[in-house]
Amino acid sequence: MNTTDSSIEIALKHIKTALIFLPVFFAVMFFDYKSFNGYFFMNNKIIALTHIFTLGFLLMVIMGASYMLLPVALGVKIAYEKLFIPVYYGYVISLLLFVIGMHYLWGDMIAAGGILLFVSVLIYNLNILASLKKVKKWDYSSLGIAFSYSYLLIGLSVGLYLALSFYFKIGLNIYDILQDHIYLMFIGFVIMLFIAVSYRLLPMFYMTKAPDNLYWKTDLTVINAGIIAMIASSFFGNGSAVHIYLNEAGGWLLGAGILLYCYIFLGLMLKRLKKKFDITTFYLYAGIIFLVAAVIAGLVINAVPQEKLSVLIGINGAYYLYYIFAFLGLFSFAGMVIIGFLHKIFPFLISLKAFEKAKKGAYGKLFSDLKTKYFEYVIFAMFLAGSILWIFYLIQLAASVLFAASLLLMLHIFSMGR
Repeated sequence: MNTTDSSIEIALKHIKTALIFLPVFFAVMFFDYKSFNGYFFMNNKIIALTHIFTLGFLLMVIMGASYMLLPVALGVKIAYEKLFIPVYYGYVISLLLFVIGMHYLWGDMIAAGGILLFVSVLIYNLNILASLKKVKKWDYSSLGIAFSYSYLLIGLSVGLYLALSFYFKIGLNIYDILQDHIYLMFIGFVIMLFIAVSYRLLPMFYMTKAPDNLYWKTDLTVINAGIIAMIASSFFGNGSAVHIYLNEAGGWLLGAGILLYCYIFLGLMLKRLKKKFDITTFYLYAGIIFLVAAVIAGLVINAVPQEKLSVLIGINGAYYLYYIFAFLGLFSFAGMVIIGFLHKIFPFLISLKAFEKAKKGAYGKLFSDLKTKYFEYVIFAMFLAGSILWIFYLIQLAASVLFAASLLLMLHIFSMGR
């Protein structure tokens, strides 16, 4: 098996594993729905559930897809391809250890899983950063990818500290550190990576002209400034004037930067040559709309202190707003966008794996078969309905619909590889 075959196989393995974790995420959400009635901070059930999705689905897909898409997007070869397999198995085993340990609050398992997760993702991260050294011409896409993987490295280190805190009972400013971890991993890594990849892949997929570089330059600057301000606030006493100012300024900058990205995205999509909607386009538009809703919720949280929110909408209402903000940002945006792109990435990988299948219809099975098209739109409608139900905090009903949708998606995607 040559290195290209190896890259394709490991990419497919990551994506299939991620599609298994997705229904598991919604199944656990269904049974642990009462956990959403309390405060999220240091809630072990919520932390376990969040990591099933963020590490089991989001990062799993990103890792697999990056092995194939980064060489395409940046024209560089992944530095150490022999690390693909050991990193994959180490990552899956450590993730299971961490999630199970966190769910049942077993300190030893949390610490062991956290350390192994740190090692496996660190190796992956350094492999990507080493590959970026080979980029000959830097643009906003390559710069954004470099920033995102740098944030992953920092966020990963913060995550290890938090995991070890459950074992060693460390109590040093945990709230601010947890907040830094969330912003580094979600906005610094995931959203920054989405922005950087969009700069290159959206024009490629939809034959649309990239917007003026001034937009991308401004967006990268504003988002990076917001992340730095949020992290810097942690170095000052919680409640101090400097802490409050930096925290609020960081929140407003992040909100502005993400809204600018939504504007850039809409500009790209409206200028595409082929105006016809495909299933990926529906997922992308839905994801961006949910991202705008998440930003609005985030700006409300940023502008109104938690104590005032509790007075205005009640203590449970304040919790609901935080959870809705998180769900809209994580699944309704990031999850929907990734699921949408899977409809293009997976058949592309299958066609590379066996050219005969491409001729006979790896793409045809996805795009030409009318029944398959309808089936895909049914799955999309279920994901959309589940996200809307979540906004109204109908957690068990939303989890049931989303579980069914993710199970159908898994079976549908798996069937393409036959």
